[in-house]
Amino acid sequence: MRARRRRGAKEQQYRELDVSMLKLSLPHTVLKRGIEFTVQQTNGANAEAGKSWLCPVCVISIEPGLNHTVAWDTHRGVESRRHFHNHCFKIFDGLLP
Repeated sequence: MRARRRRGAKEQQYRELDVSMLKLSLPHTVLKRGIEFTVQQTNGANAEAGKSWLCPVCVISIEPGLNHTVAWDTHRGVESRRHFHNHCFKIFDGLLP
């Protein structure tokens, strides 16, 4: 059975979903040592070619495609964002060097 179309309904154009544009989680707030951080999981798939990040806890590189945590001080803004290995963010004490 074919679905009926409403009279005058326009044909909708659909774009293929680009999965690389999806984040792994929605931003949420975490409190560490009284400092409020906005936190989001990502895989860095949208990074520029050759881009990597240095985890401030273990000081080991995070390559694009690796699931990791991005966090920034909510009051200082997104300019204060840092990229952490997921485990490193869990043990992060809230003080950046």
